[in-house]
Amino acid sequence: MFRQLVLSRPTATIAALIVCLAGLALGFWQVQRMHQKLDLAYEVAQKERGEALYANARAWSLNEAVHHRMIAKGVYIADKTIWLENRPHPMGRDPKTGIAVGFYVMTPLLLSGSNKVIWVNRGWVPRDGLDREKLPDLITPEKLVNVEGVVFEHPARVMSVGNLGPEAEKKKIQQNLDLKSQETYLGIEHLPFILREVSDVDDGLSRQWAPLATGAEKHQGYAFQWFSLSALAVIFWLISGVLRKKL
Repeated sequence: MFRQLVLSRPTATIAALIVCLAGLALGFWQVQRMHQKLDLAYEVAQKERGEALYANARAWSLNEAVHHRMIAKGVYIADKTIWLENRPHPMGRDPKTGIAVGFYVMTPLLLSGSNKVIWVNRGWVPRDGLDREKLPDLITPEKLVNVEGVVFEHPARVMSVGNLGPEAEKKKIQQNLDLKSQETYLGIEHLPFILREVSDVDDGLSRQWAPLATGAEKHQGYAFQWFSLSALAVIFWLISGVLRKKL
């Protein structure tokens, strides 16, 4: 019977075969992407649990340091702080104020015994609901500090609206942090990454960072859709052939 269904409808058979193979190929590709994301999440977790790197030890590259815990010793250049706008609260909403959107506070740290700077994402603060340009009061240590955090290539980025003018680097409120531009502006060599602080410091900033989202579940859902398409193509081909034979 199966052979007869194949031979009696070559066009339908070829079409069903193409759809089935395409669905299987795309489904297995999504499964592969899911495993890649899970492997990355495992690697990040291992790095974060490993021994902390010391920022002052040498000129770390991004590949050497990314996702590792790191301790940096230095002095904050407080007047060069940048406030990255339109950033969501790390856990979705500030439990104290109920505000969901605010600033990431980025402050350059001049490393002790070095002429290099590392930018520190010190945490999140809410935005003033009445005056969008008003910056909240912030406690910034003036003495030598040890900052512990996790290394990232850059703080989470948002879409830039319009072109920034030549004075944009001097503004305290910005949309994104450009390390190269800041290196030119400050005239100090930068480490090629930022440090997202996890230190337990009472400075008015929220550092309840959400766990890294791998996106693996998205690929799992896509894989299920593609495999379902393959199965439906075979079922449709089989049922339509049986019904046609009965008619």
